[in-house]
Amino acid sequence: MTSGPVIIVGASAAGISAAREIRSVSPDMPVTIFTDEKNLPYYRPFLTEYIGDSGVEKKSAFYLNQESWYTEKKIELRLGEKIVSIDPPGKAVESSAGRKYPFDRLILANGSTPFVPFKDAAGKQNVHTVRTLDDAKAVNELAGRIKTAVVIGGGLLGLEAANSLNGKGVRVTVVEVSDRILPRQLDRECSAILHDIVEGKDVALVTGKSIQAIEGEGTATGIRLDTGEVVQADMVVISIGVRPNVDLARNCGITVNRAVVVNDRMETSIPGIYACGDVAEFNGRNIALWMPAVRQGKVAGSNAAGREARFADVVYPAVLNSFGTKIFSAGDICLDKNESEYRIHGSGGEKGKNYRKLFFVNDKLVGFILIGDISESQKLTTALKNGAVFRDLVQ
Repeated sequence: MTSGPVIIVGASAAGISAAREIRSVSPDMPVTIFTDEKNLPYYRPFLTEYIGDSGVEKKSAFYLNQESWYTEKKIELRLGEKIVSIDPPGKAVESSAGRKYPFDRLILANGSTPFVPFKDAAGKQNVHTVRTLDDAKAVNELAGRIKTAVVIGGGLLGLEAANSLNGKGVRVTVVEVSDRILPRQLDRECSAILHDIVEGKDVALVTGKSIQAIEGEGTATGIRLDTGEVVQADMVVISIGVRPNVDLARNCGITVNRAVVVNDRMETSIPGIYACGDVAEFNGRNIALWMPAVRQGKVAGSNAAGREARFADVVYPAVLNSFGTKIFSAGDICLDKNESEYRIHGSGGEKGKNYRKLFFVNDKLVGFILIGDISESQKLTTALKNGAVFRDLVQ
């Protein structure tokens, strides 16, 4: 079992999970966490809610641990200090402060950065992404002073942001390049149901159109679509995905594909260096979700501390709780595929309220979507995992 210092780069889901696991294996192993953020590590999924209500910061679950926890667990938390380079042969990292720190094991949990493909977004004070607590604070503050906003991106986080802004009385337009909202989580029928629900809350939806430009000079005044149409806005929020922060790994010779390539021990191509969370790629997949990041962090931390652990991929659901409804989607839901290969069973109330849609291939449950009442989500997740058949689930 290793006893030398472990350095963790990143203090979100994966990094804190890794630290927690290291401490469960060894009570005394030196552990230092570095983050370029100046806030205590927090629950990132709360950020889109925060932009509508800063009171969420007072929730007991907002911060992952109280400040005293790090002291009690003998974990050194270095806020506002970014790791800028790694020296694998010398087993040391260098920080933005110009200091070098030795390590015996290193865990990269340095996450991802919002994807912003619009060069004319740079420098505009009212164009935002929501990736950090400081981002959410800036959007929340501005939202209290404006009347209109455009959210670019009709995925989960974009819709959550739109819901929060709508709740503050801002007139919101959501622009999605795909021909429907939640294109990765819902099939066409269910997306249409959600479309009606969202528009019923006075949120405008523009689908199947791309952004040609963000209008305005020093301050954005709106966006121009590829059709030439202009949507006026006092604020623009960009939510079209993230890109893993791979430069730190790539620059020291670690194998990188779309993200940092790891095995089922979360170990990179360089022994003793691990990666987990948004920055990691396992079995060709890079999953930027909270729960897999926690699980990967636990595996990385265990192995870094000397206790063997393996990561196994599972089905990760998509969950939305906005616009007065709930969505739960999991598994293979026949996205843009040949429906003739599927046996599909849908049931629900008027206009999709409490809608339930099951997808079967060769009589076996492969995916499902719930809209409204999602109380069956755990039951169906278990059925999906166990390979339940049609007659078990459809009366």
